[in-house]
Amino acid sequence: MVALACGKETIMLLGIKQRHIVFATAGSLGDLHPFLALGLELKQRGHRVTVASSAIHQPIILKAGLGFRHMRPDPDNTPAFHARYMHPKTGGQFVYRDYLGPSIRTSYADLAQATQDADMLVSQSLMALAAPLVAARIGIPWVSAVLQPMSFFSTHERPHYLPFPWLSWLCGRSPQLHGKVIHSVKIHTAKWLRPVLELKQELGIVHHQHPMYEGQHSPLCVLAMFSPLLGGRQPDWPASVVQTGTALYLSDSGPVPAKLKQFLEQNSKPLVIFTLSSAASNDAGDFYRDSLNAAASLGLRALLVMGGLAASSALPAPLPDGAFRIDYAAFEDVFPHAAMIVHSGGAATSFKALQSGKPQIVVPHAHDQLDNAMRLSLLGVAIVIKKRRPGKRALRKALQTVLANADMQDKAVALGLQTRQENGVQQACDAIERHLVYA
Repeated sequence: MVALACGKETIMLLGIKQRHIVFATAGSLGDLHPFLALGLELKQRGHRVTVASSAIHQPIILKAGLGFRHMRPDPDNTPAFHARYMHPKTGGQFVYRDYLGPSIRTSYADLAQATQDADMLVSQSLMALAAPLVAARIGIPWVSAVLQPMSFFSTHERPHYLPFPWLSWLCGRSPQLHGKVIHSVKIHTAKWLRPVLELKQELGIVHHQHPMYEGQHSPLCVLAMFSPLLGGRQPDWPASVVQTGTALYLSDSGPVPAKLKQFLEQNSKPLVIFTLSSAASNDAGDFYRDSLNAAASLGLRALLVMGGLAASSALPAPLPDGAFRIDYAAFEDVFPHAAMIVHSGGAATSFKALQSGKPQIVVPHAHDQLDNAMRLSLLGVAIVIKKRRPGKRALRKALQTVLANADMQDKAVALGLQTRQENGVQQACDAIERHLVYA
């Protein structure tokens, strides 16, 4: 086998004709961006790439220069929807029982149409529920992708996502107990996905795998698209896993706006960047106002990267000196200017903060965010505030702690150097092309 190379030479060396690859993903920008990164690299290598996702992502996909196909459901882009989606206790139930599950038939129809002339389907695990069904029904080669360690639900790791800390601690010490807990959770969550299971039966798909657990993983290839620093292979991971590292999407958003650039380059006081990214910002509450006040009380400058539907409503106008707000900024452009970064723990945001070499304060809201936050804490580069509405006092205390912790700052610098050596995009695309040889 000839070693893989980057670019169109890969196709020439391995005798691969141009192939059509369809990516299926759902969720927020953090769920979309890794697949845009892979799509652009595969396009550079000479393939045709289509992304099947909700209509809200169509402009971003087309702007990136990739094909778009509509795959329902489409989120109700309102504060009420996002409050339910990001609820710390019932968010998962809402996503699967009330949002993804009831739409499985339209999702399946959309994705089956999108893959009619495709040579391979690559899907986001957990969210693109129709992908395993389409792959099994029409026989298209299928690769699944996991964006965070939690998605493997390994019995050999502590389950930070459980609602009871004492149970999480016990499971972390006993894989046997953890296995029993997961078995109970699988029975409970199967009720959320009854429409998926019913459609599977109608399609004549006979395996009995749970769509949120073993059923989300492709037997052909599972891309573990997260840094080994955040989680390494466990004994109960699927045999088909290839760990690639994080696939970062560097958007072509143009130059940094002049006013933001001027603000970033001020060196009078340390800068703290506050962001809840795209999903949690839609249910921010008073987070940005409290962050602004906490930073000001310590004489720190504050950059608020907001991007939420109503996130600015609680802010004073105009903002005080030493503060700046913007709806969106590429994190790779702004994080290096910070003394520390305060965020909600999304997988991509966490890794970009790691790459910047800055200490972090994580305020997780829902889903995988607490697990990501605890992994950053174990690395020694983050403080975790488990209350999603922490208030000014808790934020101020955390900021003071990080400012005084030279060891945390040194560890962040060291891990930043290490993570910048990773190339998850290249590794994932190499794995995809290895399977395209036989497609």
